[in-house]
Amino acid sequence: MVRVPWEKLAENPSLSESLVTLLVMRLRERAQAVDGTGGDGGRDLFEYTDDGELIVYEAKSFTGRMGAGRRRQVERSLVSAARHQPDHWDLLVPIDANPAEQRWFDGLRQEFPFVRWWRGHSWLDEKCAAHPDLVRYALQESADYILERIAEARAERDVLAGGISDYVERARALHTRVREISPHHAVHTSLNADGRTVVHLTSQGPDPDGQNAIRFTGRVRFVGEDPQETRRRLRFEETMRFGGEVELSADNLAEAALSGPAGLGLERIAVGGVRITSPRQELTPPLRGQIAVQLSSGVPLASLPVSFTHRVSGMDGGTLHGSDMTGLMRVRLRSNQRDLSAQLKFSFQPPEAAMPQTMVPVLRLLSQATPGRFMELAFAGEPASRMQAPISTTMTPQSWEPGEAQLWADAFDDLTQLQSRTNRFFPVPDDFTKRDAREVKDVLSLLDGEEVVLRGSTVSVDVGSTETLTQLGDIRAGMFRVTASGKSFIFTLGDHQIDLGTCTEIYTMDKILNMQEARRDLTARRHATVVMRIAEHFPAVRYLGPERTSNAAV
Repeated sequence: MVRVPWEKLAENPSLSESLVTLLVMRLRERAQAVDGTGGDGGRDLFEYTDDGELIVYEAKSFTGRMGAGRRRQVERSLVSAARHQPDHWDLLVPIDANPAEQRWFDGLRQEFPFVRWWRGHSWLDEKCAAHPDLVRYALQESADYILERIAEARAERDVLAGGISDYVERARALHTRVREISPHHAVHTSLNADGRTVVHLTSQGPDPDGQNAIRFTGRVRFVGEDPQETRRRLRFEETMRFGGEVELSADNLAEAALSGPAGLGLERIAVGGVRITSPRQELTPPLRGQIAVQLSSGVPLASLPVSFTHRVSGMDGGTLHGSDMTGLMRVRLRSNQRDLSAQLKFSFQPPEAAMPQTMVPVLRLLSQATPGRFMELAFAGEPASRMQAPISTTMTPQSWEPGEAQLWADAFDDLTQLQSRTNRFFPVPDDFTKRDAREVKDVLSLLDGEEVVLRGSTVSVDVGSTETLTQLGDIRAGMFRVTASGKSFIFTLGDHQIDLGTCTEIYTMDKILNMQEARRDLTARRHATVVMRIAEHFPAVRYLGPERTSNAAV
């Protein structure tokens, strides 16, 4: 079976999704792709069957695991797809669902009954095996592609005598010739999604006099109010001023041309698109520091160690790039040489899988970083190198509610304590919810020897004999207490189970709600379920250990 490197393709989501789209369109002759430039309305692909049924396919480029953020994306797509009233909806994603993910996916049918199949990694690989030309389209690099065409054109008089070794040697010779022509630039070629050759030119070292620089002549234009074009314009301006990377389209370069060292022959190239990449300087060793959230009085509220690993530069200054030690928080420090100012920016990406203790410091910082407070950056070993600025906007992801960062910080802190006390260590479950967080807190209280109040207002008891039902009927006029004990109380969290030992639960009831129905059921089926109301002022409780003497009397 063909093993498509989906992780590599996921670095370019549009390419990954294009491969899935082409594959499905070939498998389903009626399938049509939707132009998503203005939003696809929840439909990546759709088709109408002979019976008039509408089938919608949603393609995602995710790899790894289907975490909470990705599930929300899928659910938003489902809401959009529902507007089209499809008969079936399939998810196409290079991930084979684990049990927790499958339970989540199956649960979507409760709100969206048209949800049908999860087509995952194995299914896609199986179908790609029957269509290897699509895989080559997505993966083949143009250097190999050009050499292949040359070999075909010269096949009669220039056979590859040495097989693969001869092929590799010729490729090396071509790249050596390029370096001789342009010693100051590394050259790499690839095919874009349209099958066109893209040339990447990368500076090979400092060029203080600018003699070997590649420049634009003419005007780079950005036309229209399209949000993507606006982002590209801002990205271009940012890259030119402070360093970075940006891709320009043929429309952007319609009035521009490239100029540079004569040996490159740039003047003979019809520019179809350009990727601008600033010179990058690796910091060895990394530049370490500490970021802290403070009150206006200087009192610290949260802090996090960070490490800057590389620097890029532009015409007006440069940008330091780094992260915290876990890699969950990306940090960018931009310096403007024109006005001697600096700007610190953060981005947080929830991980697909992580131990709870690694999440807590970052979430604490996010929860405290609110407008009106101050952010300080201090570099290690340099007491004078401190920068402080007011926080102008929240740092939490846009989809999060106010206070959610604090909630998850407390929840993962509790989960860390639970794992330490039970010696059961595992990553945060994929489907960890606020309800799970409450239950973890309750379990910690149980381990502390406390009683935990159980939620709910009724208790259901299965009855299999007339004698038992009669006994319940005799006491239904007043309050009565039921004590239940078990030798093993299993706390389940995702795919993990923790045995907490002997557990006791005490219920005080003041009314039987369905005695007549229970009698009819017992007569008809020899089995009945009696529903009893819990006394309002005597809530049900649970504690670990055997029944206590003080609670034994009714």
